[in-house]
Amino acid sequence: MSSAPRTPSSRPYAPGAGSRSRAVGARLGIGIPAVAMALVVPSTAAFAADHTTLHVSPDGSSAADCGHGGNPCATVMQAVMAAGPGTVIDVGPGTYHEQVVLAERVTLHGHDAVIDASGLTTGSGETMDAAAVLVTPSASGSTVEELTVRGAYGEGILVQGASHVRVEENTVTHNDLGTPENTTYAECLPQGDVPGDCGEGLHLMSATDSRVEDNVVSDNAGGILVTDELGAATRNEVVENLVKDNAWDCGITLPSHNPDALSATGARQPEKGGVYGNRVARNKIVDNGAKGEGAGVLIAASGPGMATYDNEIVDNTITGNGMPGVTVHSHTPNQDVSGNLIARNHIGRNNLNGDEDAKVTQTTGILVFSPVVPTSVTIRHNSIRDNEIAVWTSPGVTVH
Repeated sequence: MSSAPRTPSSRPYAPGAGSRSRAVGARLGIGIPAVAMALVVPSTAAFAADHTTLHVSPDGSSAADCGHGGNPCATVMQAVMAAGPGTVIDVGPGTYHEQVVLAERVTLHGHDAVIDASGLTTGSGETMDAAAVLVTPSASGSTVEELTVRGAYGEGILVQGASHVRVEENTVTHNDLGTPENTTYAECLPQGDVPGDCGEGLHLMSATDSRVEDNVVSDNAGGILVTDELGAATRNEVVENLVKDNAWDCGITLPSHNPDALSATGARQPEKGGVYGNRVARNKIVDNGAKGEGAGVLIAASGPGMATYDNEIVDNTITGNGMPGVTVHSHTPNQDVSGNLIARNHIGRNNLNGDEDAKVTQTTGILVFSPVVPTSVTIRHNSIRDNEIAVWTSPGVTVH
C-alpha cells in the first residue's frame, strides 16, 4: 500500500467511471461504512475544560494544559481532546499534518490554517485513509470554518450522521485521492463492476439540518456529496459554494444509497433513508467531470429501494461540466427520483463528454433519464444557452 496519494489524473479507471458509481450505483446492500473504523476517536471526558477558547499554533506546546493564553497547543487534536461542549478552537496560521476528529460540539476556526492529511499512518503503520476532518454524531451543532483541507485519500471534510453542522468558508482541495491500490477505505473500494469514488471532497453522509456555505471545493476527484447510508439525509442546504475542476466526478451529487428508503411496494420510508428535502442554491458549478462523466448537479438512485426526491436545485450557475448541467438518473424498478425542482438556474454549455447511460452525446442543459420508473420533475424559469439540447427527457417522464 503506497503512503503517497495519487492525483486524480492517475486513477486507473476509464474516463467516466467515477460518476457512474453514483449514477448507475452498484452499492446495493450497504452496511455501515468503515469510515469510523479507520479512526481513533478521542475520549474528551478526561480532558474537559471550562475555557471557551483554546488556541493552536505549530510552535505550540504538547503540555496537558496547553491552549490557553500564551501557551497554545501544537496540534489541533490536542485542543480537540481538551475541549468541552461549546469550545472555540482557534487554529493559527500554519500547516497541521494530522487527521482531525470532532467528538464534541465545537467551533473549529482557522486563520490561514491548513489541515494536511497526506501520507498519514496509524500506529500500526497502515494508511490513515478516511477524512481529513470528520464530524461525528456526538459533535452535532459544530462549525468548521476558514480552513484549507487537503491530502486525504477519502473526503476532505466528512459530516457523518450529525445534525445542525455548519461547514463554511473552507477551501477543500486535492482530497478524494484514493484508489483500491493505495487504500482499503470503504468509500474507495469497487462495488461489483463499478469503482469506488472515495466520497468526494466534502461529504454529508446521513447529515440533517446542516449547512455547507461559501466553500471553495476544487481539484478533488469529485466535489460535494450528500448520501443516506446511515439514515436519511434531509433539510440540508448547500449554498453559495464554488465547485470547480473536480475532474472525475460531479460537482454536486445527491444519490440515495440506502435500500430501505422505499418499502417493497415503493412507499417512501423517510424515517429509514432517502435523500430528500435538501436545497442546492446559488452555487457556481463549473468544469467538473473533465476526465470522466461528471454532471454539474446529479440526482440519482443507485439501486432498488433507494430514493432521492423533493429536493430543490435553484439559482445556480452551471457550465462546462462533462455531463448535463442538471442530470437526473434512475435505472431499475422500485426507485424514486420524483418531486425534484430545477428552477431559475443559469446553465451554459454542458454534457461535453456525453451521458453514457442516456446515450445522449449532444451538449445538453438538463437531462432526466428514467427508462423504467415513472418519474415526474418540475423544471421552470431556467436560462439555458449554447447547448444543442436544452432539456432532454426519457419517454414517460412527466415534466411540470
